Amino acid sequence: MRRSKADAKVTRIRILDAAGKLFASHGIARTRLSDVATLAGVTRGAIYWHFKDKEALIEAMMDSVGAPTDAALEALSNTDNPEILSLSSLRDIIIDAFERTNQLPALEQITRFVFRYSLCNETEALTIRINRDRDLAIVRLTRFLSNAQQAGLIKSELNPHCLAIHVRTHIVGLFHHHLSTPPPGLSTEYVTASLDLLLDGLKP
Repeated sequence: MRRSKADAKVTRIRILDAAGKLFASHGIARTRLSDVATLAGVTRGAIYWHFKDKEALIEAMMDSVGAPTDAALEALSNTDNPEILSLSSLRDIIIDAFERTNQLPALEQITRFVFRYSLCNETEALTIRINRDRDLAIVRLTRFLSNAQQAGLIKSELNPHCLAIHVRTHIVGLFHHHLSTPPPGLSTEYVTASLDLLLDGLKP
């Protein structure tokens, strides 16, 4: 019997969830696809039906972490609508990503996994992907901040690229602190207040 699209989607999510947990706890090199299959409750054939190899699985995991936030930030960085082009819009995108991380165990595991490997070179594909995602985030933030600066929302003397690195570093620091401290970690209210403090300092 042919599997439905819904069944295939559920299987894919289970595989990504299992891979995120195993990669975070055992490392990439020591995790076999058979281990992922066992934890996910599927066959190795099911994994290869969705992903041609471990590198493809890693790429899919990275996509699952950043897709909603990337899409929102891309849209924000390309708008000149004054009702959308605001520092509070940027804050809301970050808060949404923070809340999704808290609400979805698989997403939290994958986020931990990304933090763990952000400064090492265990696999070339992962290093390339992490570097690409970082650079793309800075490009989007720079574009947004430059547009906001032209709209008079940010101090004119600030360099948008340097500011993008500053803002991203603050965001990464909040996520890292939250995930590296005992539960419940940081509250949404605290993260919101911290971001407001950061962004208010940029205003004219």
